[in-house]
Amino acid sequence: MKAKPKWWTSDEWSTPPSLVASLESEFGHFDLDPACRPETAKAAKFYDRDVDGLTQPWTGKVFLNPPYSKPAPWLQKAIDETSTGRASLVVALLPASTDTEWFHKLVKDHAEIRFIKGRVRFHGWLGTPIGTPRQGNLFAIY
Repeated sequence: MKAKPKWWTSDEWSTPPSLVASLESEFGHFDLDPACRPETAKAAKFYDRDVDGLTQPWTGKVFLNPPYSKPAPWLQKAIDETSTGRASLVVALLPASTDTEWFHKLVKDHAEIRFIKGRVRFHGWLGTPIGTPRQGNLFAIY
């Protein structure tokens, strides 16, 4: 087994492809993944750490799995991009942290909220599921 890379943190965890496929069956293919690594992108167009997704335009249908250590700027960007019409849809996969300021300020009154039954098993640097998740998740649909 390869050792975990030094750059790998939970902010780099990848969304399981089956979860994205279930969303695509409802919304169609995503046009943009603005917060990913090239090898974990969920859309043909993507932004990674080298091309900061917060400073780039978001267009079309966007899948967003933001860094959980600081989701607020990404959620504000989702609101901004959908309210101007540049992005037609943003589906954000978030921790179900309904007690946080960012949830009340940027999710609760701005997005459709869908709680996910069970816990998402994100994928690690080897592309395999990570152990038992610590918390639940939800989708915020802007």
